[in-house]
Amino acid sequence: MTLVTDALDRIARQVSIDQPASWLTATDDEHVEIRDDFLLETVDNILERLDLPSPIGKQTTITGDGSETYSLPSDFKRLQRDVAAVYETTTVRRICTPITDDGSWTYLKEVGSAGATRYYRLSGYDGNWSISFFRNPSANIQIVVSYVSNLWMAAADGTAGSAFTAADDVLLFPRRLIEAGTVARWRERKGLDASGKMLEYENEMSRLINDRRSIRKINMAGNAPVLKPWDIPVPDFIPDS
Repeated sequence: MTLVTDALDRIARQVSIDQPASWLTATDDEHVEIRDDFLLETVDNILERLDLPSPIGKQTTITGDGSETYSLPSDFKRLQRDVAAVYETTTVRRICTPITDDGSWTYLKEVGSAGATRYYRLSGYDGNWSISFFRNPSANIQIVVSYVSNLWMAAADGTAGSAFTAADDVLLFPRRLIEAGTVARWRERKGLDASGKMLEYENEMSRLINDRRSIRKINMAGNAPVLKPWDIPVPDFIPDS
């Protein structure tokens, strides 16, 4: 495990800045930039691009009550980028289909749809995200949502968090990835050549992406996807007429 302070010390040495007596209480502009700007920008970029395992990656189960909209956990950042990120826990584990635009969502609610597909849409902002479904899940329906949280560090007792608050806090990310990304952002903001550090950052990122899953690419060949058992249509959900 790497202490957040150790990573910050190494970053300071790489950019030729004196280390403060305490990173937690440092108020000099150069220290505040590294701690509150460049480090957190790197963290945010990693969370946006990688579907990492627990405690960063999480699942929450929504129990239907006939409502359309349900609150998501306060640490929700985004859905995991997987076809089965939202699915029902029925015997066929039906995968829910995302809707991202106003027109399609309004159309569904006004015109309706036929078949077994249940649709969902996210709305809100950081710390206050919610998910809506069409059609509304009834009381006997449970839906699992896999998401990426905003957690990136852990306290000494192992409790994951989203803010650096103690000298013994540790990183949940690989040290080299954090350091390379923070140094690259510092150099870029200062008008210096950041290409070497950014290349190191992207190489580390690519390795992590490959470890988690293959890098996503647009496929214009039209190859058929590999079907999973729950992809086979079964009329277990018949919408009202």
